[in-house]
Amino acid sequence: MEFNSDSRSFCLPVTVLDTVAEQLADLDLTLPDYCPDIEKILKCTLVPKIRTKSLSGGQLQIDGSCDISVLYVESFNKTIRCCEQSVDFSQSFSVRDAADCFAVLTKTKPEYINCRALSPRRLVMHGAFSLYVKVLSARKTTLFTPADGSLELLTKDVGCADLTAFCQEQFAVSEEISVADKPRIDCILYSSAGASVTDLKAVTGKLMVSGEISLKIFYLSDVESGTTAKLDYILPFSQIVDCEGVDENTRNIVGCDVMSYDVRLKSDMLSDKPAVAFDCKLCLTAEGWLPGSKEVITDAYSTEFATVPQFESLKTAAEVNPVSESYIEKLTASLDDGRISKILDIYSDSVTLDVRQKDGGVNVGGKINLCVVALDDKSFPIFIERSCEYSHTPEAGRGCNDMILPRARVSGISFRLSDDSTAEIRCELKLTGGAVKNECTRAVSGVEVLEDKPVAQDNCALTLYYASQGENLWEIAKAHNTGLEPLLRENSLEGVTLDSAQMLLIPKV
Repeated sequence: MEFNSDSRSFCLPVTVLDTVAEQLADLDLTLPDYCPDIEKILKCTLVPKIRTKSLSGGQLQIDGSCDISVLYVESFNKTIRCCEQSVDFSQSFSVRDAADCFAVLTKTKPEYINCRALSPRRLVMHGAFSLYVKVLSARKTTLFTPADGSLELLTKDVGCADLTAFCQEQFAVSEEISVADKPRIDCILYSSAGASVTDLKAVTGKLMVSGEISLKIFYLSDVESGTTAKLDYILPFSQIVDCEGVDENTRNIVGCDVMSYDVRLKSDMLSDKPAVAFDCKLCLTAEGWLPGSKEVITDAYSTEFATVPQFESLKTAAEVNPVSESYIEKLTASLDDGRISKILDIYSDSVTLDVRQKDGGVNVGGKINLCVVALDDKSFPIFIERSCEYSHTPEAGRGCNDMILPRARVSGISFRLSDDSTAEIRCELKLTGGAVKNECTRAVSGVEVLEDKPVAQDNCALTLYYASQGENLWEIAKAHNTGLEPLLRENSLEGVTLDSAQMLLIPKV
């Protein structure tokens, strides 16, 4: 005889694809006529951008472009200039077991970029980046419960948050940014964009998301003199996301990613300062969790027949807490052996993220890659890179052991040159995601009752058993083919574990 499970169940996210693919980016670049000759290359940068990602019929298609830019010192005025070009890429993956409810998470990591100058106007570049792809799907776990009451059951209340909603949406944000209160923009040297959610409200089946995109532009305000300037712009956005299963009671975790963006100058006929046209494509991934608990069967047996229970390691999310926290990381970077007369800009082009347990909670750490554009003591442009470690335990992560949809980005940098070669840096990091406390419980997944092997019965109406301190009453009842409840009732006991040695009356069922 086998017992079927009832309809009690809960959902958790599972990974149906977790892979990485290397993409090559090779380019033979000839400087356009408006770009002056190269005297010294400061930095070659490879920035992958994802335009589209779609999953259909078990096939995941990801398309994008890789922007390769060269920051250099031009030969005539010894000022900083930039030239860039894009290379398209496309990658497909086979995905098995993808349910109707899924999310595609992508991450890119530049691996290397080699640049060789064939002439002051021609460059050959060979680079590669890694495309990390993870596909998550919501999967239901059914809890075993016998259809009748013929089995003795040992149960345990387990913290179990239920994933009731899982959705993903891509959308575009565009803005024309006026620079009337800033120095004019003659030439953009580099830019960066990051996004995060600032407010989140849920009604039945919908998420109302508010956030902000931070755009940073480093540019030449005067091509002839090489004067540089910076533009920091915060663009708010709002989006209503259809997400079946969320409501006022769910704890909602949202990850926000910049898939791709484009910055270009747009001439204004009424002003001598060109405006900046900014187009950005965002991807929101949302999970809705309903806190609660489930009664889990951890052991079972029959008092009439031999039984063979099957067990499984049942994973549950005992606790889920949204994380949205900013903090300041103070860093000191030794810039160069020589003398630095001025720092033009410091920015971060990458932040790695590792999740680990530390000091009784979940800790987020990694490395911040800092890029420094400066002038030496002869006012010649130089470029320096330094990698600094960071570590932080979010307040919502106390008592947790993992994170879902973790994100870390540099939202602001301030600095000062403390001496000729050392910079004191204040780096503001924004951490988002969800802190989760995962637990594993040994649970019964099924029971086979062997009706051809009845339990041998004795003729005693009552058995005396001398139990030691710490013995488990469930194991005693199981060994004597009786029920736990009758054993507790007969001996006026409440707990399952004995506090002291004593004689027990073993009743016959």
